[in-house]
Amino acid sequence: MSTERIDIDTWERREQYLLFRSMEVPHFSLTAPVEITPLIERARKDKRSLFNALLYGIMRTVNDIPEFRTRFRGEEVLRHDIVHPSFTVPIANDHFAFCEARYLEDWPAFDAEVTAAKEKASRQTKLSDDIAGEDQWIYLSCMPWLDFTAATHPLQNKDDCIPRIAWGKIIEENGRARLSVNLQAHHALMDGLHAARFYDGLQENLQKL
Repeated sequence: MSTERIDIDTWERREQYLLFRSMEVPHFSLTAPVEITPLIERARKDKRSLFNALLYGIMRTVNDIPEFRTRFRGEEVLRHDIVHPSFTVPIANDHFAFCEARYLEDWPAFDAEVTAAKEKASRQTKLSDDIAGEDQWIYLSCMPWLDFTAATHPLQNKDDCIPRIAWGKIIEENGRARLSVNLQAHHALMDGLHAARFYDGLQENLQKL
């Protein structure tokens, strides 16, 4: 993995960056429905993990959009060439554990990577954050118990610039399937246009998977 430093003085996003860095509440959150009928049909037919497939579609999409790989550390802005998923998995007593996996462009390899990571994380007995202080991640949560229309995520502080993505319960109606996908991001690094590109790209990638 490599990281590119961005020169703020010549950055085309300099004005937006400085404006939103100065705000006390600089994050925005959007939720939109995503159509998954073909994906769920293939998952059932091929007996593949729908969670893994959704995770792959999301990670492929965010890695295609430079703004989702951009971070700031103090006064330095940088861009990773690749970001990876950090997500939650259920464990005993209705608790959850954090789980990390490498993003791999090859779907079967990613599927195997995530399956192994989930199995390892499911054996945890306490919550531990082994990646605290690292920013080459996308934080993800699956909430399959409810269909939501909005969500907000915990943040370390106003300079926490790691995007958060969550998705909810699958709703099947009239032969179609959809779920809600939430995105929370730092406005200094991306705008509504980039969020729209995420939803459009996710829909396209899930159709092809």
